[in-house]
Amino acid sequence: PMFVTSSRGKIPTQSSLPHHHRRLSNLLKPDSVYQARTMTFPDGTIAYDADGLVLAGDMTEDQVKACLAAGAKSWLYLNEECNKACPKAAVEAASVPFEMVPLMTPASLTNECVDKLVAYVDSAPNPAVIQCSTATRASIPYILHKAKTDKLPAASAMALAASMTPPLKFLEKPPLASAVKRALTHANRKPVIFRQLFDTSGSSTYTYLIADGPGGEAVLIDPVLEMVDRDLKLIDELGVKLKYAVNTHCHADHVTGSGAIKAARPEVRSIIAAASGAQADIKIGHGDRIEFGSMFLEVRATPGHTDGCLSYVCDDMVFTGDAVLIRGCGRTDFQQGSADKLYESVHTQIFSLPDDTIIYPAHDYKGHRCSTVGEEKALNPRLGSGKTKDEFVEIMANLNLPYPKKIDEALPKNMVCGIQEGMPTPA
Repeated sequence: PMFVTSSRGKIPTQSSLPHHHRRLSNLLKPDSVYQARTMTFPDGTIAYDADGLVLAGDMTEDQVKACLAAGAKSWLYLNEECNKACPKAAVEAASVPFEMVPLMTPASLTNECVDKLVAYVDSAPNPAVIQCSTATRASIPYILHKAKTDKLPAASAMALAASMTPPLKFLEKPPLASAVKRALTHANRKPVIFRQLFDTSGSSTYTYLIADGPGGEAVLIDPVLEMVDRDLKLIDELGVKLKYAVNTHCHADHVTGSGAIKAARPEVRSIIAAASGAQADIKIGHGDRIEFGSMFLEVRATPGHTDGCLSYVCDDMVFTGDAVLIRGCGRTDFQQGSADKLYESVHTQIFSLPDDTIIYPAHDYKGHRCSTVGEEKALNPRLGSGKTKDEFVEIMANLNLPYPKKIDEALPKNMVCGIQEGMPTPA
C-alpha cells in the first residue's frame, strides 16, 4: 500500500514551481473557494457556499426565518439553550434538525467537544447554519473540520483561516486562537516524540526524529551517514518504528544516511523530491502527505537552493531544509540554484504560515536550534525586514562563497540515495 498520499489543491502555489506542480489552487486568490459569499442569507451571516456552511451570531426572529427560507437544512447552536436568542423553537418548527454543542470558553474546546463539532459538520445536511453570539466561535467547527478532511497540519490550517475572506473570526480572540491551535495539534491526543539531533562529524546538519507516540511509527528527516548508528540506537531505545528516511533535498555538504539506514533496516523506505532527479523508494512533490501512524508531514515545494528542495509542515512546525536558515538561507550558486525562485518559495510557502510557527532548519553554524516564521520575517538579513526580491537577488549574487568542500563526494552518492557498495538499491 502507498502511505504517501496526495492532497492537491490545499497549499498555496507559486509561479516558479515546475509546470506539473502549478495545477494547485492558490488559497490567496480572490476567487478562492474559501471566499465568503452572501448568497440569499440575511445580513450579518457569512456563507461559505463551497462547503455549504453559514456562520452566524445572534439573530432576530426575522433573520432566523430568512435563513430557513434561504434553504438551511441543519442548525448547530454553540450557546446554551437558556440564551434568550436561542432559535431552537423556530428551527424545529420548520422541521430542520437542531443540535446544541455549548462552546462558551476556550476551555470548553476539549477533545470530546472537538470530536462532536467535527462529526456534526461531517454529517450535517447542507446548507448548515452554525450559530453563536457574534459568529466568532461559529468559525471554529469550520476550521476543525477543514483540517481533518483536507489533512492540514495546525500551521497550515491556521494560515487557511487567516486567508479566507473575511478571515475566520476566532482569530480575533487570542485565547480562542490558542485553543484552536492546540486542538489542531496532536498534543491533546498522544504524546508526540520529537528529537532534534546534531551532526558532530562536521556538517552542522540537524536530523529530526518525529514519532507518533511511544511504540508508534516514525520518520527521520535528513539523516547523516556518519550519525546513523547514533540515530538507530536512539530509535531502538525509544521503542518506535522507523517508517521513512526523509530528505529535504539532495545535499552537497554531507552524504545522506538513507542508504545506510536501509542496509540496516530493509523495511525503511527512503523519500526525496521527484524534482531532485535523485533515486529513492518514494519520490514526492508539492501537496503530498507523508503519513506515519496518525501523523503526517505536509509537503511544500521550496525550490531555489536546489530545484528539488522541499519543506515539511507538521503540526505547528516547519522543517525548512536549506530554504530558510536561522538568520540566513541556503546558497543559490550551484545545483540549479536560483535566488529568484528561493525568494518566491520562502515568501509563498514559509512566510505565509502563522508567525508563531516554529522553524527547524537543516543546518546551523552559530549554536541556534530553531526560530519562528515571525522572527525570520522581521530579522532575517537576507529574506526578512521587508527585503524586496531585487534586493535579495543582489545579496545572493555578492556572497562570494567558497566551493562546497564535500560536494564532489557527497552529491554523486546522494543522487543514488547514499547507496554505496554492498548496500541494497532503492526500489
